[in-house]
Amino acid sequence: MGWSGNFQIKYNGTCPKNFHKLAKMVIPNSLLKFNFDSCKMDDNSVELLPTRIFRWYTADEDMKKLMEFFPDGDSITMKISGEGEYEEVEIAKVDGEVTYKSSNKESNRYKSRNLGISVMLYEAMSKRFVKETETIDICSLEGYIQLIANTFADEVNLIPSVQRFMYTVLDKNKINLAAYDKEDELNDEDCAKLMAMRDKFRTILSTSIFLDERKNSNIEFKSGVAQDINTLPDWLKKYPPFIIDSLGGAALLKELIETKGEEEAKNIVEMLGNGIMEELGMDDSYGDEYLFGSKRK
Repeated sequence: MGWSGNFQIKYNGTCPKNFHKLAKMVIPNSLLKFNFDSCKMDDNSVELLPTRIFRWYTADEDMKKLMEFFPDGDSITMKISGEGEYEEVEIAKVDGEVTYKSSNKESNRYKSRNLGISVMLYEAMSKRFVKETETIDICSLEGYIQLIANTFADEVNLIPSVQRFMYTVLDKNKINLAAYDKEDELNDEDCAKLMAMRDKFRTILSTSIFLDERKNSNIEFKSGVAQDINTLPDWLKKYPPFIIDSLGGAALLKELIETKGEEEAKNIVEMLGNGIMEELGMDDSYGDEYLFGSKRK
C-alpha cells in the first residue's frame, strides 16, 4: 500500500495562462488527476482541483521544477489531505531562487526526489508495468509527446521552457532511477527510443520544429472531472471511497463494467478490493458500515 491523498493546487502570480499549460507538462498524468478544462482562472491565479484521491510521491519536486519557469513573487500553494493528515505547502520564487515551506513538519506523506514525468515514463515503458490500451495514453511516451505537441506547438514564448524541461526528463539515466535495481532498468531498445526522442528537444529551434511537425489538431485531449461514486452500482458502492480510488476511481470502474460486462467486472473488483481490505485488516462487515461510499455514523 502507499500514501494516497487529495491535492489542491493554487497558483498566484502574473502568468496564469502559462501556468495552466506548463502544469499539464510537469504533472504526471495531469489531465486525469486534475480538472484543467473547468478550473478557476483569473488575471492573477489558477486553481486546479483534483478529480479523485491519488498517489503523487513526486508532488514537491514537480512543483519546485514548475516554479522555476515563473518570475519572482509568484507562488504555488498545495493543500494536501489524506491518511488522517493535513498539510499546506508553499513554493515560491524569491530573488531568483525557488523556496519551499510546509505547515506540517511531522507529515508522514510519502515523498520522492525524482521528477514525476520520469517515473511515469519508466512505468509506461518498463516490462514490469507494461499495459495495452486502445486509446491515446498520456502516460506513455508517444501519448505524452502528443500532448506536449498539441499544447505548445503554437506557444512561441513557452518553447524555451518546454525545451529545457523535456530535455531533462527524457534522459534515460534519470528515468532508470525509478527502477528497483540494475536488472529492472529499461532495455537497450527502449533507451535508444528515449535518446532519439530526447534529441528532438536538444535546442529551442529543434524543439519548435519538432512540435510543429508533431501537432495533430484531430486529436483532442480533455481533462477528467470529479468522480461521482453514487453513480456506481450498489455492489461497488459498498466499498469505502479510498478503496474505489485505489482501484482507479469511479470513471475507470464504470469503463471496466462497460467493456468487461458487470459480472466479470464484479469478480475482478471483489478479488482486488477484498484483497486490499484484508491487507488493511478490515473484516467483511465493511459492506454495511461503508454502504454508499461513506462511513455510517
